[in-house]
Amino acid sequence: MKIQNSEQTEKDQEKPPIFSSWNRWYAIVLLNLVVLIVLFYLFTKTFE
Repeated sequence: MKIQNSEQTEKDQEKPPIFSSWNRWYAIVLLNLVVLIVLFYLFTKTFE
């Protein structure tokens, strides 16, 4: 029985904090990176 409890605890610890999967976190991080790159590019072109 202890093995099942420890497996359940490990599964609970692997869940992402907000979204249902880690793939959504990865997508948000990459999207954020793309937005920042575009904003910095536009900022650079504006003040050249």
